[in-house]
Amino acid sequence: MKRYIMVLLCIWGILCTAAAYGFDVKGLQPLQPNGVFSTFSTSTNPAGVFATQFELEHSVDPTSYQVNASFSVAVTDAIEISATMPYHMKTGESGFEDDAIGIKDRFIEEDQYTPSVAALVVGSVPSGRDVISTDGRIGGGLIFSKKIGPFKTHANALIYSPFKHDLNTEVDFMLGSELQAANNISVLTEVQTKKSSDINKFDYWDWKIGYRFRPLDFLYTTLSAGYGFKTRYPDLHVFLSFTFISPPAGKILKYIYEEEKE
Repeated sequence: MKRYIMVLLCIWGILCTAAAYGFDVKGLQPLQPNGVFSTFSTSTNPAGVFATQFELEHSVDPTSYQVNASFSVAVTDAIEISATMPYHMKTGESGFEDDAIGIKDRFIEEDQYTPSVAALVVGSVPSGRDVISTDGRIGGGLIFSKKIGPFKTHANALIYSPFKHDLNTEVDFMLGSELQAANNISVLTEVQTKKSSDINKFDYWDWKIGYRFRPLDFLYTTLSAGYGFKTRYPDLHVFLSFTFISPPAGKILKYIYEEEKE
């Protein structure tokens, strides 16, 4: 029943509309390794695993910075709760954006011919400065993941309805792919397009490429560069993130001891 409620909430978010303004917010972000930069995958950590992620984004010309702190906990092997607290640093616009919290539920598992599918429901509270706040918003959508040859490919279709009366509905489409180049290194790439809150057309197009490195059982380091082909934001931005997993993935083991009988 709870999964049908989540899907209904996603549809409700798609049907909600508003009107126009002029900025983009970061919103909920995926934690590594269960995503490609901003693209969510259907993967979740094993039940009981907690993750913390810190990301720094540097945009060039004009210069601005974004610091995102994200957290997640796996409720079951298929359901994960996560949250993101973004802080934006730019002349005249510095301050916290709205905090976002979401629930991801993988309700279809991948098989030989079809992808795995997850529903994502996201809500934001009006905790940011007025100039970079939407007064909160609600939304979500669907996530698809499929292994195609050596690549793991993920597609997202997400929509958000802000509570601020002069903002339009935001629509995001993302396509991410990852290739495991070595035992602890993956090459990542992502394409994102967005219909922003103030314009009724897709005015944001961005491409990112980078890698994810796992030097320790409990640590993922991700470095990437992005280029905006058609956007109001700076063309070039660089990302660096650190994700900490507890308990470490390498420590999640089950031992079976058999007592010898004499």
